[in-house]
Amino acid sequence: MRKPSRRAFLAAAGSVGLGASAGCLGFLETERATREPPLPDDRPDAVYVPSHVEGMEMAGMRTQGRYACALTYTFPHRFWLVRDGDTDRVNVRGEDDVHLMVAVWDAETGTVLPGASVDIEHTGPDGETASVTPWQMLSQQMGVHYGDNVALGGEGNYDVVVRVVPPTTRRTGDAPAADPVEFDFSLTFDRSALDDLAFEDIPADREGSRGAVDPMDAASARGSQAPPADSFPISVLGTAETGGAQLVVGTADRRGSLAAGDDETYVAASLRTPHNRFVLPSASLSATVDAGGEQVFDGGLVPALDADLGYHYGAVVPTSEAIEAATVRVDTPPQVSRHEGYETAFFEFPPASL
Repeated sequence: MRKPSRRAFLAAAGSVGLGASAGCLGFLETERATREPPLPDDRPDAVYVPSHVEGMEMAGMRTQGRYACALTYTFPHRFWLVRDGDTDRVNVRGEDDVHLMVAVWDAETGTVLPGASVDIEHTGPDGETASVTPWQMLSQQMGVHYGDNVALGGEGNYDVVVRVVPPTTRRTGDAPAADPVEFDFSLTFDRSALDDLAFEDIPADREGSRGAVDPMDAASARGSQAPPADSFPISVLGTAETGGAQLVVGTADRRGSLAAGDDETYVAASLRTPHNRFVLPSASLSATVDAGGEQVFDGGLVPALDADLGYHYGAVVPTSEAIEAATVRVDTPPQVSRHEGYETAFFEFPPASL
C-alpha cells in the first residue's frame, strides 16, 4: 500500500489549526516551512525510532573513475550539529526550500567515503547561482552522507554541480587519485511535487522507543553498513556495546599494506550503529592490546578504509603472538551531524574490554 504523502499530512495538520503557535513567530515560521511532528517525549539516551519517515526524490547518480555520487532531496527538516560532546539543533528557516543530500562512495568497493570535502553549487532558472557546503551527516535511512537545508528560490529547473575533494583516510589497499572531482546534476524544484513525497507519521506507541527504521535500498546506504559480526572478514577478537553503539574488534596477520612484517598484527575496530550497522566516522579511538602475557600496544587507532571491512579504526601492533585481550576506548565521540533518532546516542563511551 502506498504511503500517504506529505501533502496529506499537511492537510491533516492544518485541520487542527496553528492557533497555539500564533504568539511565537519563530515557531510559526518553522511550522509553515515543514510542519514536522513534535519530537517524541522522553527520548532515550540511545538510538530511537523517530517521529516520522520522509520520502526522497533522486536527482541522479554519477560516476567519475573510482568515485560515485548520488544527489537526492526532500523537504527541509530539523537536524543536530555535533561539537565535541554537545549537540546544536538546527531548525528549519522560513526561506528553506529543500533538504539536499549527497552520498559519496568508492565505485569499485562500494564503501562509503566519510571525511570528504563536499560543495554544492546550484544555478536557478533565471541564472542566479549560490553554493552551500553541506554537513557530514548520519541518518537511519541513508547512513553516512552530506546534507543541509537549502534556500533555492523560484520553482523551475536547477543545474547542480557537486564538487568532492576525496578524503585522505588511510587505505589498506590501492588508493585512488585524490584529485577533486565534479558531478553534474539537474534538479526540478516544484513545491507541489515536494509535498507529494511519501510521508509516514510514526504511531505514538512506537516513536521514541529504542530501535530504528529500516535503511533505504540504495548503494549509498549499503556502502555505509559495516559487515555483521558473524561474517566479519577477519578473525573476531570480541564484540561489545558501548555508548549506544556496537563494537566489533578483529585481528589479521596481514591487511593490505598495513601489516607487512612477520612480527606484526593488524587490529581493526569497527564502530557501528545498532540495528542498521552504519559506520560511525570521525571519532577518536585508542586501545591497549595484550599478547604473550604482556601488553604489546597502547596507542591510537587510526581511521582506515578497507574493501571488506569498510570504514574502521585500526593499528599495526608489533607482535606475532596471538592477541589475548584488548581494551578499546572512544576518546572523542563521532563528530558527525545527526538526523532524528541518532541525536541522543553515541556520546558517553565506557571502555570496552574484549
